[in-house]
Amino acid sequence: MLYFSSPLSIKTLMTILLLCLASITTPILANQNFLPPPANEYNHQAIGNKVYFSISESQKMDNDTLTITLNASAQARSANVVMEKINRKMQTAIASLKAYPEIKVKTSQYQVHPIYNKGETIKNWRGSQSLIITLDAQSKQLNVLSKLQEQLTYQSMKFNISAKQKQKAIQQLTLIALKTFQQQAKVIANAFDVSNYQLLETRINTPHSQARTQNINFTSRMVMAESMTAPAIKSGQSTLTVNVSGILLLPQTSFE
Repeated sequence: MLYFSSPLSIKTLMTILLLCLASITTPILANQNFLPPPANEYNHQAIGNKVYFSISESQKMDNDTLTITLNASAQARSANVVMEKINRKMQTAIASLKAYPEIKVKTSQYQVHPIYNKGETIKNWRGSQSLIITLDAQSKQLNVLSKLQEQLTYQSMKFNISAKQKQKAIQQLTLIALKTFQQQAKVIANAFDVSNYQLLETRINTPHSQARTQNINFTSRMVMAESMTAPAIKSGQSTLTVNVSGILLLPQTSFE
């Protein structure tokens, strides 16, 4: 509390009050705004010159897997009739494949939809479902298409690398790519006349091989007989590529 022995002017009084407030708040503001942060909050960043670079290694492999897609379709006045026809065709086709246990079978894309006339009323129903079979690319059982085409329609044929062979190749290719990546880092460092360097970051992108598609026209008039020789088909090759990229840190002194 402040005591004054004589009256003060309003201006003098305001000046004294402002000085008192400043003496009280200034230390608080200093503590809040000017004290250094705790040691654990410092952002320790690498000092030097960063060089971004990447390498890639590729390998061609023979396709060892053949995937064939066939389709069962039907059309009728009733959606139930359409589904019954499709189910019957699929069941018959799958039953014929039981004699080939080495062939992998799966179904997909089951759909039934209405067909409208000009009056916007339902005229018919149409449906379809796909059957996908996977077998060895060198298999001599391609004549199985003759049985399947009694019920289904051929759609497409694709060659690819089996998952087992692909995984094995990727592992080997990754080791080669990493070795090349480290060698490239040394080459870059030597170009800047630097012996001590650091790899701050390394990213490995695994390959996504592109399946090879081969179109063969198998129409209902060209159904193969059991005694007929399978068509000559070349499986070809797919290319696997591994990309490795990263950041190389060179000392600042190398550029001074």
